[in-house]
Amino acid sequence: MLARIVNYSNKVYIDKMKEVIPDELRNMLVIYEITNQSPKTWDDYLKLLMQAYKALYLDKAQGTISGPETIGEKSKGKKNPDAMEIDEIQRKEGKSL
Repeated sequence: MLARIVNYSNKVYIDKMKEVIPDELRNMLVIYEITNQSPKTWDDYLKLLMQAYKALYLDKAQGTISGPETIGEKSKGKKNPDAMEIDEIQRKEGKSL
C-alpha cells in the first residue's frame, strides 16, 4: 500500500480523503468527530468509510471487481456484464500483480 511506502502521518491521508469523499459520507463522519471516536489510523478510517459507503449506497456497493461472476451466482454460472476482467487486462498489457 502506498501509504506505508511514503510514510506520511495518518492525519495527512485522512484530511486529504475528507476533501474528496461525497457529502453524505462527510456528514456521517461528524458524529464520530464530535464524540471523539474518529479513527486515528489510515486503515481504520478506510474501513469506516467502506462500511458507511456500503450502508449509504447499497445499490452501488453490491457489484464486484474480482471476477466476471455476479455475487451469489457462482454456482449458476451467470456473468456480470459490469464486472472488470482484471486478469484479462493484465495479460493483454503483459503485467501481473
